[in-house]
Amino acid sequence: MRVDPHRIIERPIITEEAQIQTAKANQYTFRVNPKATKGQIRDAIEQIFQANGIKVVAVNTMNYQGKVRNRMASRRAGRRAAWKKAIVTLRSGDKIELI
Repeated sequence: MRVDPHRIIERPIITEEAQIQTAKANQYTFRVNPKATKGQIRDAIEQIFQANGIKVVAVNTMNYQGKVRNRMASRRAGRRAAWKKAIVTLRSGDKIELI
């Protein structure tokens, strides 16, 4: 089953730590669909940025549970959605322009 790559890769995570990883280790951080596998993430990155001719070397993923937050109006606890982060390592010399 083929899935649209833009449904797998939700958005890049651009933080100070992510920028340091990009500069030192050629690793890029993305927020991805929680049901996506490493193989699907690899294929989606290569398809989205195929004009650059990039090659993904490794994909590391982390699952995050949603935080419990208090809602002031109703005084009930709510929960933010769970999400998944992927750190994608590219071969040396490859580059993605995110900004």
